[in-house]
Amino acid sequence: MKTRFRLSPAFWLALPTLLTLAVLFVAPMLWILVRTLQADGVSNFIKFLSDSFYRDILWNTLKISLQVTVISLLLGYPTAYFLARTPSRIKSILMIVVIFPFLVSAVVRSYGWMVILGNKGLLNQFLQAIGLVSAPLKIMNTPVAVIIGLVHLLVPYMILSITSVLQGIDRNVEYAAASLGANPLQTFFKVVFPLSTPGIIAGSILVFTLSMTSYVTPKLLGGARFRMMSTMVFQEINVNFNWGFASAISYILLFTILIMLLLYNYATAGIAKRVGGAKNG
Repeated sequence: MKTRFRLSPAFWLALPTLLTLAVLFVAPMLWILVRTLQADGVSNFIKFLSDSFYRDILWNTLKISLQVTVISLLLGYPTAYFLARTPSRIKSILMIVVIFPFLVSAVVRSYGWMVILGNKGLLNQFLQAIGLVSAPLKIMNTPVAVIIGLVHLLVPYMILSITSVLQGIDRNVEYAAASLGANPLQTFFKVVFPLSTPGIIAGSILVFTLSMTSYVTPKLLGGARFRMMSTMVFQEINVNFNWGFASAISYILLFTILIMLLLYNYATAGIAKRVGGAKNG
């Protein structure tokens, strides 16, 4: 007897989105890649990879994105845990506070940090007023300023990703651990934290990817001399008018993100499978 191949209803529900992505995202990317290879071959890719100046920019982008991801996790997890576990009536207000930055443009937020972190900004004025520093700290136009701006921009993604998973953890699991003699610290590290791994993975992927591709915050807070991959693409298009090299940089950035995500998924696949990541996620 021949078995008929049937597509699941979920496939038909996802089909419009898949077609939209294929037409508006995948097809243009492939078209640009083909045009780039037809015009210059792989010379632009070789130029980038063989020059230590451009390799340093790629490494700088990776390093800052990883730092932003780690800091966002360290700041976001306690906040997410509090939001998921607090019985307080102000929980909805706190959730609005977390979501509110999404309503403000990245440009506005970056200019806000310029007012705070500048040589005559609020932070330096405060530090000088209480006598901690005698001269203004050089924060603007440094990687530190970029990291601060990106963390402020992206930490809500981490908080929301982890909160959604923590809220889905059955509290009876924690009660069972307590009934078996586990103290609150042991319950957290042996039960709650492992079960929240899918949220950590999802939040880390979001924050890392958005950090790698961010343009406005590095441009405004890092200054003209600070370079990341996204700012290099802008410079090659609008300053040097080298569209072929800009395309090569864009695809190197894309391939780097894909490689990092594959490595991250491979490293965390065992953990996600062990705690039932697909279900909790």
